[in-house]
Amino acid sequence: MARNAQQSQDYKFTVSQQAIIHNGKPTGFFGNFREDTGACLGMTSDQYGLVQNDELVDAAIAALHARGLSDFEQKVLVTGEGEKMFAEFTFKNKQLASAVGDIFGYKLILKNSFDRSTRAAFELALLRLTCMNGNSTLEKEFGVTAKHSGKVSVEFVGRAIDHSIENGQRALKVYDKLAEMAITDEQGQNILKQLEAIKLLSGSLRQSMETLWLAPKRTEDKARNLYNLYNAVTEHLTHQVSNERYEYSQKVGSNVLIKLFNAARNPAQLGKLILPIPEKDGVTISVDAGEITSGNSIIVP
Repeated sequence: MARNAQQSQDYKFTVSQQAIIHNGKPTGFFGNFREDTGACLGMTSDQYGLVQNDELVDAAIAALHARGLSDFEQKVLVTGEGEKMFAEFTFKNKQLASAVGDIFGYKLILKNSFDRSTRAAFELALLRLTCMNGNSTLEKEFGVTAKHSGKVSVEFVGRAIDHSIENGQRALKVYDKLAEMAITDEQGQNILKQLEAIKLLSGSLRQSMETLWLAPKRTEDKARNLYNLYNAVTEHLTHQVSNERYEYSQKVGSNVLIKLFNAARNPAQLGKLILPIPEKDGVTISVDAGEITSGNSIIVP
């Protein structure tokens, strides 16, 4: 079982900025403090505009309704002391079909932070309906406010929603590419071990994903390819990790997808990933399987 992380559904708190004074003089920096708990959520400059979580979520809901997108499931949580917020809007009835026959629902993830770790933005994810797995995509995120602005506009948020949804079909091409790359049971195990060796997976995650890979629960997952290896990863993350460690689950899923897609496009990288990890004097040595590339820099043909 995944260890618990500090997170809650209490996102409707107000954050205010307080100037940081040093030797009696303003520094130009501010502390972002929760007014209810007094916790300092981050340090920012005077150019950083705070966006309150509840205003952002309300604007997103208004923008969705304005587009006739009212049939959604909503989940909102904050992590740590409230430094980051993630609001999921899942549309099971707004669907996409991939080339391999899977049906997906849209999932829009609205993000916000008070520690500058992420901007206020929408990220496109997808829900694989056959198993209810949450799948990452490699589409770029879309900001919902102007640069350095804390002003929330329904119109501005709506444009970010439009851009995210427009990229849904293109996002599926990544999964189609993974499905083209056939591997064996053993090669799938080797890939997971390589990902563990380069610290993308913990040992316990790798073992659980390996079990799902070797004994898939559904007929759709029995084909041996990179796509179904990824499905084994997302199945464990979605159903065993995400509820307790949401941010960690999202990060792992995204990084694994990047790694597998880069390997699917580059035979040399795939060749390294499928190799068994050599041992020397009882010490496991990882084989360099290529660099992780930022999702925003990957271009899907």
